[in-house]
Amino acid sequence: MNILILYYLPPVFDRSTIREHLESFRRYSNRQCYYLNVFYGVPGYIGEIYFDLIVFHYTFFAYFDDLSKKDIELLKELKGYKVAIPQDEMGLTDRLNRFFHDYGVSTVYTCFKQNEWQHIYPRQLSGLQNYFTVFTGYVDEIAAEKQSRCNLKHANRPIDVGYRARKVPYWVGRFGLLKWQLTEKFIDALKSSNIRYDLSNDERDVFYGNSWYRFLSSCRVVLGCESGASLHDPDGSIRARVDKYVNEHPGIDFDEVERACFPGLDNSIDLTSPSPRHFEACITKTCQALVEGEYGGIFKPGVHYIEIKKDWSNLPEVIEQVKDVEYCERIAERAYKDIVETKLYTYRKFVDQIVTQANSEDHDDMKMRLYGTKQLTQLKNREKCPYAYAIIPTLIYIAKEITGRTLIKLNLYSRK
Repeated sequence: MNILILYYLPPVFDRSTIREHLESFRRYSNRQCYYLNVFYGVPGYIGEIYFDLIVFHYTFFAYFDDLSKKDIELLKELKGYKVAIPQDEMGLTDRLNRFFHDYGVSTVYTCFKQNEWQHIYPRQLSGLQNYFTVFTGYVDEIAAEKQSRCNLKHANRPIDVGYRARKVPYWVGRFGLLKWQLTEKFIDALKSSNIRYDLSNDERDVFYGNSWYRFLSSCRVVLGCESGASLHDPDGSIRARVDKYVNEHPGIDFDEVERACFPGLDNSIDLTSPSPRHFEACITKTCQALVEGEYGGIFKPGVHYIEIKKDWSNLPEVIEQVKDVEYCERIAERAYKDIVETKLYTYRKFVDQIVTQANSEDHDDMKMRLYGTKQLTQLKNREKCPYAYAIIPTLIYIAKEITGRTLIKLNLYSRK
């Protein structure tokens, strides 16, 4: 089986969770995998190759607007069984439906639950044949093995409570407020305690690459909440109204923006899922204190995490539990045993689900032998040195990224 993974990843500073998701096909499928980073363009010969499975990765959809019209047209020529793994699905689902239909995508692996499938991606508009609910991330076995050799006992960790978040846009809905309110609520509650904390919503404090794992490994407890959104914006019009209104009214609060831009529309979808962070915390044996939620039905309050009420009413009790080093370590060990050691929630399982589904479809194996042998070699060579195919865009991007990060560190610029 030949698998093609289409993704979009700029040349510098990607996060480990994205790499793990992308690399999971190569690491765990036991199949021949080819990767095409469309940041560097799409080769004209792509339509001459037959693939048993073509995967449109979530990074592809995240940067869809950056693709050239020429590259988009070339991708229409792709031959093979096509699946999509979108994330951040609260917006522009009308465009996703058109893409699925026009590009012949057969199966979607979505974060939406089954009761939302036909509401968000109706078969008559999308042309989809199969729907599966998946998480935004899983346990990476290679990362788990590496971390198992360096996980500190809780008594030796220098930070009692850690967390990183950002103020997500209001067009995500009220659910998005939880991410950054966590930081503010806990900083306020911990000020008068002797608990050592490292909590921030500041984009200057973001961790990249393996530094995130190092941070988690230095914390006894990490805060968190489910990933997702509560507001559906199928055509992007809500986002446009919100961005315009917020720019015209700096410092405005959520309630006023809701009244002005999307009255009565919040809580129009149920888009919640465990975050990759929850699995990463399990890998590092870091106890989690999480805002109450479903967490895919696999993370249990009082068993795998300390529960924080959405109205913040139990913060004093949570803080007392956080102070108990032995209790937190027991929670972390139980989560590691149930989530990591069982290997029920791994990228291997995730990839196997996709490959098994693709194998169940009708394929013509002769096509693989007759189609695109020379072009597959070219694709492999392109993967080894993609910069050579887009030298100027690569240099421009790197220069902009380094400049942007420097200005952010100096507090002279914000991506908001």
